[in-house]
Amino acid sequence: MDRLPSSTPLITVILTTYNRCNMLPAAVNSVLSGTYANFELIIVDDASSDGTPEIVSQFKDPRIQYARMPENGGVLRARNRGFDMARGEYITILDDDDELLPDALAAVAAEFERTTVEGVNVLWFDCRDAESGQTSGSMPVSGGIVKFEDYVCGRIQGDFWMAFRRAALHGNRFDERLKAHESLLWLRIHRTHKAHHIPMILCKKYREHGGERLCDLSVRLGQLKHTTLALSQFIEEFGDTVARTCPTVYGKRLAYLGLHQMAVNDFDAGR
Repeated sequence: MDRLPSSTPLITVILTTYNRCNMLPAAVNSVLSGTYANFELIIVDDASSDGTPEIVSQFKDPRIQYARMPENGGVLRARNRGFDMARGEYITILDDDDELLPDALAAVAAEFERTTVEGVNVLWFDCRDAESGQTSGSMPVSGGIVKFEDYVCGRIQGDFWMAFRRAALHGNRFDERLKAHESLLWLRIHRTHKAHHIPMILCKKYREHGGERLCDLSVRLGQLKHTTLALSQFIEEFGDTVARTCPTVYGKRLAYLGLHQMAVNDFDAGR
């Protein structure tokens, strides 16, 4: 890093995990071995049935906090627990199958300091797909302001790594009835807070590790009710903006919602 912050604010990294004790150490070590020292790493174990508690116990760093959920309730519930425990001025989320690059947290602190006068509360950084080596996300304009309209209209695709000021969370939480669809919370935040994209690769994303993925058909079928609820919430909260800004996308979203409603036997609503 060429630019260092004038102070070292506390950064909270929330790492939720479930039955990935074989991958967890790499994610944890990627945080511990970074160049920025003033962080807390909150590991929330979503009631894993493998050796996750024993793996975590091997790390003796006092900056690590470990919380084990009493029962498996899904990643969004686990992340909310992390929010409740977080003390940092800045907060970021790391998946248990991903890794941060050494300067990642230092970049967060430096870029938030640099953009303070601009009122930026959310930062987007690029990620690299660990298998292909390619950048894992794309957006209409690289660098600069991340427009809420681009986000809500689906013009931003793929994986990025986000960090946000604690103030941007403002009491918002993930909907624990859902199994995924965390973008609903991110959209709420981006609707009222300024965000910048920094074209720096600071995270590695691992996708080919043999476990279940949300894109797998069996997983998607098992989550039809959750997906239907998420699609309904999207239309309710952001439908007016989408209809005004990108009406074609709005029509596709309505059709997609209707198909899902009929798939869960809500034929009247689907029609």
